[in-house]
Amino acid sequence: MSPVQVGPGQLKYMRCRLILFENYDPFFNMAFDYFFWKESMDLNNLPVLRLYKWSPSSVSIGYNQNPENLINIEFCEKNKIPVVRRPTGGSAIFHDIEITYSFCANVSHHQYFSTPSSTYFIISNSIINGLEKKGIKLNLRGFSDNKEPSFTDFACFSLSSKYDVVYNDKKIVGSAQRRNRFSFLQHGSILIDIRKNLWENIFLKEVDFSKIGCLKEILKDIDEKELMELLINGFKETLNFEIFEDELKKTEEEKIEIIKEKLKMEGKYE
Repeated sequence: MSPVQVGPGQLKYMRCRLILFENYDPFFNMAFDYFFWKESMDLNNLPVLRLYKWSPSSVSIGYNQNPENLINIEFCEKNKIPVVRRPTGGSAIFHDIEITYSFCANVSHHQYFSTPSSTYFIISNSIINGLEKKGIKLNLRGFSDNKEPSFTDFACFSLSSKYDVVYNDKKIVGSAQRRNRFSFLQHGSILIDIRKNLWENIFLKEVDFSKIGCLKEILKDIDEKELMELLINGFKETLNFEIFEDELKKTEEEKIEIIKEKLKMEGKYE
């Protein structure tokens, strides 16, 4: 476990909350991530890891993006596919058959959390190391060949970024981050499978499927519970944290619900 300085001559080992709260409403998901990013500004609050899904399947767009430039809103409305604005940057993602991770922490909780690039590096490697136990050999892409995803009209998974997690150069995991001086939020999609017919109808720009991979192309049988365990262990071993499962407190849930309702009604977090 990683030692953290708490006072003159005193060290404690960093613990991390694992919250597997099964409310997968898209607006709740994003409100949850935003809430714990803000909570992490207090150094005394532990890091939080969450693994979750989306119900119903949903589209998320980057914080500064205009959905009318990215997605077929009429198709989404007709097919009851909600569209939610993320608190992070990046471009649009269709959250369907995937596991989504989110990680919130204070920048002082780990030496790698001090900069955006080192945070991307250590968290991406947590995912890589976890899935490697299943025999899946993933890599960091290591370069970017597009402008910042927030300023494009293409789907996130059609773009190439330095810290994408890839298999045979195909993006398997796409992540986004937001931070301030004190804390950060990083979350991302781990694609299990792709329903191409939906992707083709949701995004206005043609999706380049030659750049997109999924775990179904690598593994014959996928047990989501097993995948989650592998990911948790990947975070535990890579960060050297003590990760323990914890309940979402009632007061936390109530505050998240307030953020969720504002996001749903106004498209804003505050």
